Amino acid sequence: MTFKHTITLAAVMAGWILIAPSIDCARRGLEKETPLSEWENVDQFNLQEDCENYRATVVETEKDERETVYTDRYSYALCISEDDPRLKEK
Repeated sequence: MTFKHTITLAAVMAGWILIAPSIDCARRGLEKETPLSEWENVDQFNLQEDCENYRATVVETEKDERETVYTDRYSYALCISEDDPRLKEK
């Protein structure tokens, strides 16, 4: 196995997480400025493409909804590798 294959295999095994900013109910807004380690895990995926497709589908579906903090949240959501170092920051 080559070094390139090892890196590719590690990326596939890591998995992907859809994270979104937490909702601050008191202020009725999103906590977009908080570190990613404090964002909420929405769902997990094996492939980045599946994660991105899910996020895009939710954003597209919610465009027809009345804008609320809940519908706005997914426009800021991110798909990141579950071993992303930003998830460990505090």
